[in-house]
Amino acid sequence: MGARAVFTIPPKPMRSIVIHYAEVGLKGGNRHQFERRLQDRVRQGLKSAGLERKVSHRDRRLVVQAEPGAEQARIIAVATRIPGVAHVMPAMRTEPELEALKAAAVTLLADAPAGTFKVESRRSDKSFPLTSIQVSQAVGSHIADHAHRVADVHTPDITVRVHIGPREAFISAHRIPGPGGLPVGSATHMLGMLSGGLDSPVAIWKMLRRGATVTGVHFHNRTMQGHAVIEKLEDIAGVLAWSAGKLQLLIVPFEPCQRAIVGLVPPAYRMIVYRRAMFRIASRLARQEYALGYITGDSLGQVASQTPENIHTIRAVADLPVYAPLIGDDKVEIVELARRIGTYDISIRPHDDCCSFMISSNPATKTTPEQMDEIEAGLDWDALIDEALERVDRRVIEPDPAVLGA
Repeated sequence: MGARAVFTIPPKPMRSIVIHYAEVGLKGGNRHQFERRLQDRVRQGLKSAGLERKVSHRDRRLVVQAEPGAEQARIIAVATRIPGVAHVMPAMRTEPELEALKAAAVTLLADAPAGTFKVESRRSDKSFPLTSIQVSQAVGSHIADHAHRVADVHTPDITVRVHIGPREAFISAHRIPGPGGLPVGSATHMLGMLSGGLDSPVAIWKMLRRGATVTGVHFHNRTMQGHAVIEKLEDIAGVLAWSAGKLQLLIVPFEPCQRAIVGLVPPAYRMIVYRRAMFRIASRLARQEYALGYITGDSLGQVASQTPENIHTIRAVADLPVYAPLIGDDKVEIVELARRIGTYDISIRPHDDCCSFMISSNPATKTTPEQMDEIEAGLDWDALIDEALERVDRRVIEPDPAVLGA
């Protein structure tokens, strides 16, 4: 094949985890900033899992050395939870030589399930003497002869992927999807309203996936909710922290504010006023936390407070943009995503919702900001907000190792 570059890898193929990104790679002149941020996030995630590993950046992908087994499975479990990761592939790293690729392919497939195969090749090193199609044909023919497998280019059971770079090559037969999106820290800081139910953790996860850093905010009625909901919130945050790196959680005492609302506001309007009160308190928190937006789990029409009219009324008191990434999703879609990211089983644990405190069984579905301003006129918002903020409980939640299951 002719003389090529000097390699830093041994003749025997090495086992690796190759981490691909998609959207990050489309960035322009600041792409390298996104790549470094993702590299740091993967390194941080592995450290949280007790794995001190070098995360190398090579040819628009990240590479971690790992032999097959429990350790490799743990690396995959971490990487596939990190926003910015498009997919993860256990691979063999070898010299960019055709004979080395052939041998690695047979070794790789010895551990793979039985079935048909096809080969897909890509060359980032265009000086390689064979075209991508020729590489696929040569490696595929060798697999058929030495691994005794049948080729099927249309509906294969296994796709063998070959990537040839200038100084090394990778070959893999299994690809595990990641969340995609952008690494956390690519966008601004936001406050995520975290209730402990199904919707809000999914909404926060979707904004983490868009690169936002998030501080969770929970409005807590200690008398009504007790401590079980705090344990739920910490467990949910422990799942989300694998995506976030770590998650700050602010627990805001809401009982005095609720009691003041109950003493003045008719039951049919209390839910709307509760939520407006939360945004008023959050506006002060946002200034303290240097946040530039709020995240809610609203899904249009799902409950009475989420009609278009009531959403408009509630958000009229918000001083920053409100992001509702679930607004067009139905409950089935939200449940499916909660299961996928790992918050579902925690979210369905029974707990009392602080917003259900003394509200009507027939809440108002069509309100206006002017109507609520009039109803709320007797509330001393400054005093109520000051009282709530005096006793905020701040917690920093690290990723929960039990979540990995590997």
